[in-house]
Amino acid sequence: MDIKEKLKKLVSRREVLAVSLVLFLFFGFYSIKLMGASSVITTQQTLGKYTQEGELIHVALLKNNTLYGERLSREEYPIPLVESFVLTYEYRFAPATSIEGNYNTQGIVQYTVNRGSEEVVLWEEKLFEKSGELEDGKFTVQYELNLTKLENRTSEIVEQLGLKRLNRKITFATRVNVEGNVYGREVTESFEHSSSLIKDSGSGLYYFTNEKESTQKTVVEKGAKRTVVTIVGLPFYADTAKKVAPILALLFLTPLLGGIYTIRAQRPNNEFKDLSPYITEGAPVYVEKKVILAAKEDLKKTFDLLDKPILHYKDGKEDVYTIIDGNIAYEYRKMESN
Repeated sequence: MDIKEKLKKLVSRREVLAVSLVLFLFFGFYSIKLMGASSVITTQQTLGKYTQEGELIHVALLKNNTLYGERLSREEYPIPLVESFVLTYEYRFAPATSIEGNYNTQGIVQYTVNRGSEEVVLWEEKLFEKSGELEDGKFTVQYELNLTKLENRTSEIVEQLGLKRLNRKITFATRVNVEGNVYGREVTESFEHSSSLIKDSGSGLYYFTNEKESTQKTVVEKGAKRTVVTIVGLPFYADTAKKVAPILALLFLTPLLGGIYTIRAQRPNNEFKDLSPYITEGAPVYVEKKVILAAKEDLKKTFDLLDKPILHYKDGKEDVYTIIDGNIAYEYRKMESN
């Protein structure tokens, strides 16, 4: 027996077909399952956080009074008692390692009027402006705002503009630009903070808005990691498994199809296929006469003429096909194929 015949015999064995079917279904299942699996997972690790914080600290220097003394620090201040404000602006970047930058902070006074819902700035001037470089990621500046001088200047501007209903807005604005290395990452940041001094004539109080401003950001490290999947308890990279599983499924489909084809090819031809709808299993009862038919064609002609069912039964190693017409049996015998 040559190799080709041995292979045909091997692939047509039931146990080989069963194993091939199981393995084909197994790897086919994983091929479909892995279609939606991502080959790479994006990872993200938090290295740390950094903050920027600015604060406007205010202390009022008071006129002569017996209630508060010379200095007062609180959220609101009685307008008649305040001579001036000592303003301190503090900024810090944390952590301050390997950070450089510059700052600009200024006080601005604006004189405005309202035109409907629109605010029109008629005059603007600086009360102060200070700039410089950060030291260890921070800076501090101080300025004294003399309200008596400011009131005199306001009266002068009102007189020159010729407008009695003039609004005054005092704003303290700071901008900081920083760059450097934080947790091993290069950062370039800007920070802006704006605060205002409000004179509420209705309540008779001075107060400041938005004295503190802070921001916080996170430094992250992003990466990619190959996805690992488990098949029958063994780890595989997903991108590899997505390629290998379909190949293995096709590999085991080949002997399965080959075995089925071989089995069908090895089956003997059913020469009674065209008569099978009219063949009934069973042996005839006693008949008076038998007519022996020499060939299958004779059996078919007899069936066409008589239009009677064909009985089939085994007699030893022979297949017997019989058509009964009255007491006559028309019989065709065929030796069983080995």
